[in-house]
Amino acid sequence: MELRTETVRTSGAGRLTIALVGITLVTALVLAFTEPSPLPALGATLLAVGFATFVAFEAADVGRPLTALTHAWAEHRRYVGFAAGLFGFGSLLGVLLYLVGVDLIDIFLELLSEEFGEEFLEGEPGEPAEFELTAGFFIGQNTPPYLLSIAGAASLGLLTAAVMVFNGILVGNIAYSVGQIAGFTEIVLLLAPHGVFELTALFIAAGVGFRIVYRLGQRVGGSRDAFVTRQYLYRTGMLVIFGWFLLVLAAFIEAYLTIPIAEALVGDVGEVEDAPLSSALFGSSGQ
Repeated sequence: MELRTETVRTSGAGRLTIALVGITLVTALVLAFTEPSPLPALGATLLAVGFATFVAFEAADVGRPLTALTHAWAEHRRYVGFAAGLFGFGSLLGVLLYLVGVDLIDIFLELLSEEFGEEFLEGEPGEPAEFELTAGFFIGQNTPPYLLSIAGAASLGLLTAAVMVFNGILVGNIAYSVGQIAGFTEIVLLLAPHGVFELTALFIAAGVGFRIVYRLGQRVGGSRDAFVTRQYLYRTGMLVIFGWFLLVLAAFIEAYLTIPIAEALVGDVGEVEDAPLSSALFGSSGQ
Protein backbone atom coordinates (compact mmCIF):
# COMPACT_ATOMS: atom_id res chain seq x y z
CA MET A 1 0.00 0.00 0.00
CA GLU A 2 1.44 3.35 -1.05
CA LEU A 3 1.22 6.10 1.54
CA ARG A 4 0.00 9.45 0.23
CA THR A 5 1.64 11.59 2.92
CA GLU A 6 2.77 14.17 0.38
CA THR A 7 -0.84 14.75 -0.65
CA VAL A 8 -1.83 15.23 2.97
CA ARG A 9 0.96 17.75 3.59
CA THR A 10 0.52 19.78 0.42
CA SER A 11 -3.26 19.88 -0.05
CA GLY A 12 -5.28 22.68 1.50
CA ALA A 13 -7.75 20.18 2.92
CA GLY A 14 -4.89 18.19 4.46
CA ARG A 15 -3.27 21.19 6.13
CA LEU A 16 -6.62 22.42 7.42
CA THR A 17 -7.56 19.04 8.84
CA ILE A 18 -4.18 18.61 10.53
CA ALA A 19 -4.60 22.05 12.09
CA LEU A 20 -8.05 21.07 13.34
CA VAL A 21 -6.64 17.88 14.86
CA GLY A 22 -4.16 20.06 16.75
CA ILE A 23 -6.80 22.55 17.89
CA THR A 24 -9.08 19.76 19.08
CA LEU A 25 -6.28 17.99 20.96
CA VAL A 26 -5.29 21.23 22.68
CA THR A 27 -8.95 21.72 23.61
CA ALA A 28 -9.06 18.19 25.06
CA LEU A 29 -5.85 18.81 27.02
CA VAL A 30 -7.18 22.03 28.51
CA LEU A 31 -10.47 20.37 29.44
CA ALA A 32 -8.60 17.50 31.09
CA PHE A 33 -7.09 19.98 33.55
CA THR A 34 -9.97 22.43 33.95
CA GLU A 35 -13.13 20.30 34.00
CA PRO A 36 -13.99 18.14 37.03
CA SER A 37 -15.56 15.49 34.82
CA PRO A 38 -13.39 13.54 32.34
CA LEU A 39 -16.22 13.40 29.80
CA PRO A 40 -15.55 16.76 28.07
CA ALA A 41 -11.88 15.89 27.53
CA LEU A 42 -12.83 12.42 26.33
CA GLY A 43 -15.38 13.84 23.91
CA ALA A 44 -12.89 16.33 22.48
CA THR A 45 -10.33 13.55 22.11
CA LEU A 46 -12.82 11.44 20.16
CA LEU A 47 -13.49 14.42 17.92
CA ALA A 48 -9.75 14.77 17.28
CA VAL A 49 -9.72 11.10 16.28
CA GLY A 50 -12.57 11.87 13.88
CA PHE A 51 -10.60 14.63 12.19
CA ALA A 52 -7.47 12.47 12.19
CA THR A 53 -9.38 9.70 10.42
CA PHE A 54 -9.66 11.93 7.35
CA VAL A 55 -5.89 12.33 7.34
CA ALA A 56 -5.12 8.67 8.05
CA PHE A 57 -7.44 7.35 5.34
CA GLU A 58 -6.05 9.78 2.79
CA ALA A 59 -2.48 8.85 3.68
CA ALA A 60 -3.35 5.15 3.41
CA ASP A 61 -5.13 5.72 0.09
CA VAL A 62 -8.40 4.41 1.53
CA GLY A 63 -11.37 6.29 0.13
CA ARG A 64 -9.28 9.46 -0.26
CA PRO A 65 -11.58 11.58 1.94
CA LEU A 66 -9.36 14.68 1.73
CA THR A 67 -9.38 14.48 -2.06
CA ALA A 68 -13.16 14.17 -1.90
CA LEU A 69 -13.28 17.21 0.41
CA THR A 70 -11.17 19.21 -2.03
CA HIS A 71 -13.50 18.40 -4.91
CA ALA A 72 -16.59 19.00 -2.78
CA TRP A 73 -15.33 22.41 -1.70
CA ALA A 74 -14.59 23.40 -5.30
CA GLU A 75 -18.16 22.45 -6.15
CA HIS A 76 -19.86 24.09 -3.16
CA ARG A 77 -17.80 27.16 -2.27
CA ARG A 78 -19.94 29.60 -4.27
CA TYR A 79 -23.06 28.32 -2.53
CA VAL A 80 -21.36 28.47 0.86
CA GLY A 81 -20.46 32.08 0.08
CA PHE A 82 -24.08 32.76 -0.88
CA ALA A 83 -25.22 31.33 2.45
CA ALA A 84 -22.74 33.56 4.29
CA GLY A 85 -24.08 36.54 2.36
CA LEU A 86 -27.64 35.73 3.42
CA PHE A 87 -26.53 35.49 7.04
CA GLY A 88 -24.71 38.80 6.74
CA PHE A 89 -27.80 40.39 5.21
CA GLY A 90 -29.88 39.05 8.08
CA SER A 91 -27.38 40.43 10.60
CA LEU A 92 -27.70 43.89 9.08
CA LEU A 93 -31.49 43.61 9.25
CA GLY A 94 -31.18 42.61 12.90
CA VAL A 95 -29.11 45.68 13.70
CA LEU A 96 -31.53 47.91 11.78
CA LEU A 97 -34.44 46.43 13.71
CA TYR A 98 -32.71 47.30 16.98
CA LEU A 99 -32.03 50.85 15.78
CA VAL A 100 -35.74 51.35 15.07
CA GLY A 101 -36.68 50.05 18.51
CA VAL A 102 -37.13 46.30 18.03
CA ASP A 103 -35.05 44.45 20.64
CA LEU A 104 -35.38 40.68 20.28
CA ILE A 105 -33.67 39.74 23.56
CA ASP A 106 -36.88 39.48 25.60
CA ILE A 107 -38.57 37.38 22.92
CA PHE A 108 -35.49 35.18 22.64
CA LEU A 109 -35.24 34.61 26.39
CA GLU A 110 -38.96 33.89 26.62
CA LEU A 111 -38.62 31.21 23.93
CA LEU A 112 -35.67 29.68 25.76
CA SER A 113 -37.59 29.73 29.03
CA GLU A 114 -40.59 28.03 27.43
CA GLU A 115 -38.46 25.33 25.85
CA PHE A 116 -36.06 24.56 28.70
CA GLY A 117 -37.77 25.94 31.78
CA GLU A 118 -36.98 28.84 34.07
CA GLU A 119 -33.83 27.11 35.32
CA PHE A 120 -32.20 27.87 31.96
CA LEU A 121 -31.89 31.50 33.03
CA GLU A 122 -30.22 32.93 36.10
CA GLY A 123 -32.44 33.58 39.07
CA GLU A 124 -30.72 36.36 40.97
CA PRO A 125 -27.86 38.46 39.58
CA GLY A 126 -24.51 36.83 40.33
CA GLU A 127 -26.03 33.41 41.05
CA PRO A 128 -25.05 30.58 38.71
CA ALA A 129 -27.70 29.20 36.42
CA GLU A 130 -29.07 25.81 37.40
CA PHE A 131 -29.17 24.75 33.76
CA GLU A 132 -25.70 23.55 32.75
CA LEU A 133 -24.61 24.51 29.24
CA THR A 134 -22.55 21.53 28.08
CA ALA A 135 -21.10 20.59 24.73
CA GLY A 136 -23.85 18.00 24.42
CA PHE A 137 -26.45 20.72 24.88
CA PHE A 138 -25.03 22.84 22.04
CA ILE A 139 -24.56 19.82 19.78
CA GLY A 140 -28.19 18.91 20.35
CA GLN A 141 -29.35 22.45 19.71
CA ASN A 142 -27.31 23.12 16.57
CA THR A 143 -27.47 19.77 14.79
CA PRO A 144 -31.16 20.12 13.81
CA PRO A 145 -30.68 23.49 12.03
CA TYR A 146 -27.53 22.06 10.43
CA LEU A 147 -29.52 19.19 8.96
CA LEU A 148 -32.49 21.45 8.22
CA SER A 149 -30.27 23.70 6.11
CA ILE A 150 -29.47 20.69 3.92
CA ALA A 151 -33.00 19.30 3.89
CA GLY A 152 -34.26 22.76 2.94
CA ALA A 153 -33.37 21.80 -0.62
CA ALA A 154 -36.75 20.05 -0.66
CA SER A 155 -38.34 23.51 -0.51
CA LEU A 156 -36.21 24.59 -3.48
CA GLY A 157 -33.89 26.33 -1.05
CA LEU A 158 -36.48 28.63 0.49
CA LEU A 159 -36.26 27.01 3.92
CA THR A 160 -32.47 26.99 3.76
CA ALA A 161 -32.44 30.70 2.94
CA ALA A 162 -34.91 31.38 5.74
CA VAL A 163 -32.67 29.60 8.28
CA MET A 164 -29.68 31.73 7.24
CA VAL A 165 -31.55 35.04 7.27
CA PHE A 166 -33.41 34.29 10.51
CA ASN A 167 -30.22 33.35 12.37
CA GLY A 168 -28.53 36.45 10.98
CA ILE A 169 -31.33 38.67 12.24
CA LEU A 170 -31.28 37.03 15.67
CA VAL A 171 -27.52 37.17 16.14
CA GLY A 172 -27.18 40.67 14.71
CA ASN A 173 -29.97 42.11 16.82
CA ILE A 174 -29.00 40.45 20.10
CA ALA A 175 -25.26 40.97 19.68
CA TYR A 176 -25.78 44.67 18.98
CA SER A 177 -28.18 45.00 21.90
CA VAL A 178 -25.83 43.29 24.39
CA GLY A 179 -22.90 45.19 22.92
CA GLN A 180 -24.58 48.44 23.90
CA ILE A 181 -24.53 47.26 27.52
CA ALA A 182 -21.27 45.34 27.85
CA GLY A 183 -19.13 46.66 25.01
CA PHE A 184 -18.52 45.28 21.55
CA THR A 185 -15.02 44.03 22.33
CA GLU A 186 -16.44 41.62 24.87
CA ILE A 187 -19.15 40.51 22.45
CA VAL A 188 -16.61 39.76 19.72
CA LEU A 189 -14.46 37.79 22.16
CA LEU A 190 -17.48 35.80 23.30
CA LEU A 191 -18.62 35.01 19.77
CA ALA A 192 -15.45 34.60 17.71
CA PRO A 193 -13.75 31.57 19.34
CA HIS A 194 -16.63 29.21 18.65
CA GLY A 195 -18.50 31.26 16.05
CA VAL A 196 -15.79 30.86 13.41
CA PHE A 197 -16.34 27.09 13.48
CA GLU A 198 -20.09 27.08 14.06
CA LEU A 199 -20.96 29.56 11.35
CA THR A 200 -18.62 27.87 8.87
CA ALA A 201 -20.42 24.61 9.57
CA LEU A 202 -23.86 26.15 9.09
CA PHE A 203 -22.76 27.86 5.87
CA ILE A 204 -21.44 24.54 4.57
CA ALA A 205 -24.77 22.86 5.31
CA ALA A 206 -26.68 25.64 3.57
CA GLY A 207 -24.26 25.51 0.64
CA VAL A 208 -24.99 21.81 0.25
CA GLY A 209 -28.71 22.53 0.25
CA PHE A 210 -28.39 25.27 -2.37
CA ARG A 211 -26.15 23.10 -4.55
CA ILE A 212 -28.74 20.30 -4.51
CA VAL A 213 -31.35 22.76 -5.80
CA TYR A 214 -29.00 23.97 -8.53
CA ARG A 215 -28.19 20.42 -9.66
CA LEU A 216 -31.91 19.66 -9.79
CA GLY A 217 -32.45 22.73 -11.94
CA GLN A 218 -29.67 21.61 -14.26
CA ARG A 219 -31.22 18.15 -14.56
CA VAL A 220 -34.68 19.54 -15.27
CA GLY A 221 -33.22 21.99 -17.77
CA GLY A 222 -31.39 19.21 -19.56
CA SER A 223 -27.84 20.49 -18.97
CA ARG A 224 -27.00 17.63 -16.58
CA ASP A 225 -27.38 13.94 -17.39
CA ALA A 226 -27.89 12.79 -13.80
CA PHE A 227 -29.23 14.62 -10.77
CA VAL A 228 -26.88 12.75 -8.44
CA THR A 229 -24.02 10.30 -8.96
CA ARG A 230 -22.15 8.02 -6.60
CA GLN A 231 -19.13 10.31 -6.75
CA TYR A 232 -21.27 13.34 -5.91
CA LEU A 233 -22.91 11.57 -2.98
CA TYR A 234 -19.55 10.46 -1.61
CA ARG A 235 -17.76 13.79 -1.81
CA THR A 236 -20.79 15.69 -0.54
CA GLY A 237 -21.18 13.19 2.30
CA MET A 238 -17.55 13.80 3.31
CA LEU A 239 -18.21 17.54 3.31
CA VAL A 240 -21.34 17.15 5.45
CA ILE A 241 -19.48 14.98 7.98
CA PHE A 242 -16.55 17.40 8.07
CA GLY A 243 -18.93 20.32 8.58
CA TRP A 244 -20.67 18.52 11.43
CA PHE A 245 -17.30 17.89 13.07
CA LEU A 246 -16.74 21.66 12.95
CA LEU A 247 -20.11 22.13 14.63
CA VAL A 248 -19.09 19.72 17.39
CA LEU A 249 -15.74 21.49 17.87
CA ALA A 250 -17.63 24.78 18.21
CA ALA A 251 -19.82 23.20 20.88
CA PHE A 252 -16.83 22.21 23.03
CA ILE A 253 -15.28 25.66 22.72
CA GLU A 254 -18.58 27.42 23.40
CA ALA A 255 -19.47 25.34 26.44
CA TYR A 256 -16.10 25.28 28.19
CA LEU A 257 -13.62 27.76 26.74
CA THR A 258 -15.42 30.86 25.43
CA ILE A 259 -15.74 32.58 28.83
CA PRO A 260 -12.20 31.70 30.02
CA ILE A 261 -10.71 32.96 26.74
CA ALA A 262 -12.61 36.25 26.96
CA GLU A 263 -11.71 36.74 30.63
CA ALA A 264 -8.04 35.98 29.93
CA LEU A 265 -8.00 38.77 27.34
CA VAL A 266 -10.19 41.48 28.85
CA GLY A 267 -10.78 40.44 32.45
CA ASP A 268 -14.19 39.92 34.01
CA VAL A 269 -17.08 39.58 31.56
CA GLY A 270 -19.71 39.29 34.27
CA GLU A 271 -21.87 42.03 32.74
CA VAL A 272 -22.28 40.00 29.61
CA GLU A 273 -23.02 36.85 31.57
CA ASP A 274 -25.71 38.69 33.53
CA ALA A 275 -27.31 39.77 30.25
CA PRO A 276 -27.88 36.63 30.36
CA LEU A 277 -26.54 35.56 26.96
CA SER A 278 -22.91 34.70 27.61
CA SER A 279 -23.17 31.30 25.99
CA ALA A 280 -26.53 31.48 24.25
CA LEU A 281 -25.92 33.84 21.35
CA PHE A 282 -24.70 31.30 18.84
CA GLY A 283 -26.54 28.58 20.71
CA SER A 284 -29.57 30.36 19.29
CA SER A 285 -29.02 28.83 15.89
CA GLY A 286 -32.27 27.48 14.59
CA GLN A 287 -34.25 28.32 17.69
